[in-house]
Amino acid sequence: MVARGGATMRAAPGALSAPRLAPPLVWLGLVLALAGAGLAGYLAVENLQGEAGVCTLVHGCDTVQNSRYGKIFGVPVSVPGFALYVALAAGAAVWLAGRTPAREWATLGGFAGALGGFAFSMYLTAIEAFVLEAWCIYCIVSAALMTALAVVWTLVLTLQRRAAPAAAG
Repeated sequence: MVARGGATMRAAPGALSAPRLAPPLVWLGLVLALAGAGLAGYLAVENLQGEAGVCTLVHGCDTVQNSRYGKIFGVPVSVPGFALYVALAAGAAVWLAGRTPAREWATLGGFAGALGGFAFSMYLTAIEAFVLEAWCIYCIVSAALMTALAVVWTLVLTLQRRAAPAAAG
């Protein structure tokens, strides 16, 4: 039910409401984050051993990963990337298992983490395109996953914010 101008209106039968739509989105976020953790985990192990991983489809993984942009404070970017994907997966798990306060914090953390990861991925993608002129398939896939995660957590945050006034009233 939705109150508008003093009148109460019912949602259409079968309509997707915020409480019904958010859980599948969070499950999608969990799957995407686990896929990202797998990708970044593999690459982190390879990078920490001085390797670039098996490069397919595009050629430039070595160039990208061994450039000055491939490390943060001497640590391969795949390592904090792995940590972020694990944190996003943990946030999704907390959201799925939790109640309102835990869900609110998990949503804010998921949104902030995914948005930060998306921004950093776009920065690195621009470096690949305009500075290095080389492409890394792992970076491309990770950027796509982080973009999807940013969309998912933005939708979850939006749905949660829309549902909050209805739950309070």
